[in-house]
Amino acid sequence: MWPLGEHLKKVIPERLITFPDTAWEDVVVALDAGDHLEAAMAKADLKATTVDAIVATTANLILEKELEVVEQVLSGAKVLPFTVFVKHLFKAGKKFHLITPNYDRLIEVATEAAGVGVNTRFVGNLIGHSDPKRSADSHRESFMAGKNAMFRPVPNLCVYKPHGSLDWFDIGGSVVRCPMKTGQAPLIITPGASKYRESFRWAFDDQRTAGNKCVANATRLMFIGYGFNDDHLEQHICPGLKLTKPTVIITKQLSENAQKVIASSGGVQVIALCAVSDGDPRTRITNSSGEQLIVDEQLWHLDGFNKGVI
Repeated sequence: MWPLGEHLKKVIPERLITFPDTAWEDVVVALDAGDHLEAAMAKADLKATTVDAIVATTANLILEKELEVVEQVLSGAKVLPFTVFVKHLFKAGKKFHLITPNYDRLIEVATEAAGVGVNTRFVGNLIGHSDPKRSADSHRESFMAGKNAMFRPVPNLCVYKPHGSLDWFDIGGSVVRCPMKTGQAPLIITPGASKYRESFRWAFDDQRTAGNKCVANATRLMFIGYGFNDDHLEQHICPGLKLTKPTVIITKQLSENAQKVIASSGGVQVIALCAVSDGDPRTRITNSSGEQLIVDEQLWHLDGFNKGVI
């Protein structure tokens, strides 16, 4: 989020020449004071025109970076760490669930590169409509059990995007998933107060509610690069910043909230792997019992986790 915040600080003032918004200065002041983007945006009462500019700017930046990675993957020049992770993950089952606040499609790309299907909860390749049941059914196969025809899942990762996606668009008042450029800004929820002003909030709420049900049914959780700085997600995943299920957290730096989660989850097996410091890439392993261990490996990012743990 930090690079995005810095990019917005450079670009948004140019977008506000036509429609000035003094509230943007409040965001800049908060960012310069050390607030993360989510907190900084929440402090400002931004105009709708400013929110539109933030959405378009955010989408363009992420789309540009996403395309660079996808081109490397398709050319064979790069194998995403999540692809390696997925290949190991699906040795343990046929279906897993993932909730991501990210707008890009790199999770989907990495999963399909591993030969595993992605359940996007939409049906249709070029003009996809939300239909969770049909989407789930497309990841099942029939087989004969005696004289009876039965169905079983084929390997698939069900992805929930409560903040929207770069391929979601408003087409005639409906949320449509389309992988091509449409000339429109995608339906994404940027950090901060704009989350409460989106005309398609029902679509985002549906993604979050469905994801919450999966969390409730899960036996174990894993957080990858997540800072626990999103009230929307944590209200259900870890209410009161407390986890109730065995959990693994891997991230470069444990945020203040992440540290609170670990400390308040006593009695539950919570293990966190992070870098010792900005200048020390070794891994600090912390658990909810208060124990700590430092190892001379970089297990806190997914590539290192794949090599050193899996």
